[in-house]
Amino acid sequence: MHYFTPFAWLLAAFSGWPDATTNGLNAPGRLSEARALETLQRPMLKSAIDTADALRKLQTQGLTTGFDVARAQYAAGVQAGLIERSLLASAAFERKLGLLERWLLGPWARAV
Repeated sequence: MHYFTPFAWLLAAFSGWPDATTNGLNAPGRLSEARALETLQRPMLKSAIDTADALRKLQTQGLTTGFDVARAQYAAGVQAGLIERSLLASAAFERKLGLLERWLLGPWARAV
């Protein structure tokens, strides 16, 4: 017996629904029960996937925010004249910061 089967029987009790409690492998009620289960499971699965994606994005953004702040502070230091304006120095800073991000965050690090 499937987890949603009692719920499908409850839905079948309402008028307009085919009888889902009919016994037999090829009974018309079994087809409507399968359709009811499919209809119930699809939105739940979609909402669970959407929730998992949103949590993953939130977690990734929360972990990478510190590195974004470091990049913004470096850019602000260059604009203020406190750090030398150099493409080589900027590339070295980004390489070191990217390495640190990948080392600390592992699978949560952003891939470019």
